[in-house]
Order: sequence, then structure tokens, then C-alpha cells
Amino acid sequence: MKTSNYFIVEWPEKTLFTRQEAAQILGVGLSTLDSLISYSELPRTIVHKRVLVHRKDLENYISTCRTTVFGGSK
Repeated sequence: MKTSNYFIVEWPEKTLFTRQEAAQILGVGLSTLDSLISYSELPRTIVHKRVLVHRKDLENYISTCRTTVFGGSK
């Protein structure tokens, strides 16, 4: 089964996102985002002590979290 790619359409000119922006894109809080980063589920880039998340890493993370439910269980 081929997985579909997810592309972030907000901020098309940005390559790196702040923690706040990344959390907003994922729809999670900052503490959840920090947990994802600390558990190495989401890579991060550090620039002058600022934690940033690369666009491709966010897109890849979202794509890997997608699931498809087969069957009709309720």
C-alpha cells in the first residue's frame, strides 16, 4: 500500500518552523511537541539556542502517523 505524502500549505516560503508554529501545525500543545522531540520521534534543528523543526520532518511525521481503517467495526 502506497502512503500518501502530506504537504504543509501554510507558510509556503518557510523551511524551518518555531516550536509554536510546529505545535500549531500538528494541533498539539508545546509540551506534547517537546515530548515528541525528546523521544526522537520528531527531529529538531538548533540555531543559536533556538529549537526549530524542518518542514520535511513535520511532513514526514504527519505521513507516518496516518492510519487507514479497513473493515466496518463499530
